[in-house]
Amino acid sequence: MGAWGSGAFENDDALDAVDALVDGTFELDDVRAALDGGYLEAPEGSVALALVEVALAALGRIDPPAALDEVDIRLLSTQLDDEAYEVILRAADRAVRADGSELYELWEEAGEEELAEWRRDAVASIEQLRAALTD
Repeated sequence: MGAWGSGAFENDDALDAVDALVDGTFELDDVRAALDGGYLEAPEGSVALALVEVALAALGRIDPPAALDEVDIRLLSTQLDDEAYEVILRAADRAVRADGSELYELWEEAGEEELAEWRRDAVASIEQLRAALTD
């Protein structure tokens, strides 16, 4: 059984994305392509929410979480541009919506309290990133 938790880095897909960031193989195009359909699968939703935390760390808005210890945040911050931030926000926004998000559906199945906790934390991070980009 894979990792499963409400934190942005408490699932296998997010951790795989961190590994790809470390070894330089991460492709934002995978997230961008996932937005082309009307339904966002759980892996892409999980990655999008982890990328929100990565972006916040790259912008200096939060201390990098322990999951990012091996990621060169300074280098990463030079690689993120306005278009990358927009893709991250669009995917993260979709991940936390009831319509068209497998990740939302999985949390809904976990229970009302679990869904509320997961969504509250995820939306707070999304809004923090949105605010950071408009400052």
